[in-house]
Amino acid sequence: MRPRSISFKATAMIDMAFLLITFFIMSIRFGQAGEEEVKLPDADQANEVTDERTELITVNVTKDGLYIVGGVQQSGGDIFKYLKLRKEESTKNLELVVRGDRKSEFNAIQRIMRISAESGVTNVSLAALQQDDGGG
Repeated sequence: MRPRSISFKATAMIDMAFLLITFFIMSIRFGQAGEEEVKLPDADQANEVTDERTELITVNVTKDGLYIVGGVQQSGGDIFKYLKLRKEESTKNLELVVRGDRKSEFNAIQRIMRISAESGVTNVSLAALQQDDGGG
């Protein structure tokens, strides 16, 4: 009995691999949209959030006082509606992370914190870069 030869089209597999690579590169890029516009201040007691039961919502505050959520510029009213909706729909604890540019006015950050409290999201963190112990 002669062994069967199995053949397949490698071209289709290579095409699929390139499509997957392209998809992952684009999704990583879109996930970071807006973050490069904000230069975080340094903090000596910065901690990472690692709780899986918490849904993080990130609001970037640019040096011009603009609010960016998910790479899209939003008004304070839009952010209030979004937070209120997420609070009602989410089964997880919500945490708002405010990433304020080091050159932004603090009243823009205070406004987001006030909007968060009014929408019912009371867990708010301010993002900062952790300083090196070497006096950096």
